[in-house]
Formats: sequence, structure tokens, C-alpha cells
Amino acid sequence: MPGARVLRAILLACGLSLLLTACAGVDVDRFSSPVAEGGARSQLPEMTPAQKREHERLVASYGGAYDDPELKALIQQVVERLVAASERPDLRYRVTVLNSPAINAFALPDGSLYVTRGLLALANDTSELSSVLSHEMAHVIARHASIREDQT
Repeated sequence: MPGARVLRAILLACGLSLLLTACAGVDVDRFSSPVAEGGARSQLPEMTPAQKREHERLVASYGGAYDDPELKALIQQVVERLVAASERPDLRYRVTVLNSPAINAFALPDGSLYVTRGLLALANDTSELSSVLSHEMAHVIARHASIREDQT
């Protein structure tokens, strides 16, 4: 029945909209979480030599880091909100925007989050950006990459 499919699609879209809106609705001023690479409040532990090599390799393979102070500030604000609402507000994240038109985002076990310029260009607002970043943060929280490494 076509009417039921349309109704189901509308309800799904409404539900997703509410979920994404909730991700962006936390009061940032009540929390302090250093998150963005190069941010003024960065208190992240130093990367190990192996982590630095992996970071440099990833950045180089995606055309370098994309340096835009306004974009960094926006991403930092979004990540701070997500960290505050997270079940693990003790975790810290480094966010690097990669200068690539590819549509991709990924996370490393140490809390390094990578988002390409191409993916950011598709985000219509901070709710969509929140969705991408929260997905990557969930991988860190759930230790998906660490579990995969242990299985090899």
C-alpha cells in the first residue's frame, strides 16, 4: 500500500530530525572539554610516536589538514556539546579536518577523529555535523578499533 509507505517514511524522517536536534541542544557554557586540535584549551595527552606516525600518514593520504579557524571553532563547539551529553565525558578527542573532497569520517582508538572537507560540505547544519561526529565518538567509546586490533 503506497500510502502506508509514505506515512512510514514521513514518521522516520520526523524521528531522525528529533534525534539530530537533541544532539545539538546541550548548553555548552556549563561544560569545559578540550577537544579540537590546536584549540586554546587543549589538554590532551601527547601522542605516542606510533600515533604521530599514523596521524601524519592519514593526513598526508587525504591531501593534508584543512586549516580554517572558524570551522575549527564550530567543530570544537559541537564536540564539546556531544562530550557533555556522552556517557563518557572523561574522554578527550582530537578533531582533524582533512583537505579532501572524499566523503569520509573515521576515528582512531586514541580519540583522534577525522572528517573530510567533502563530508562537511554535505552537512546542511550543525545537527548533521553532530550526527557524524557522535557516530565517530561512539566508535571510540565502544572501543571498536581496539577490539578489532585484539582479534587480529
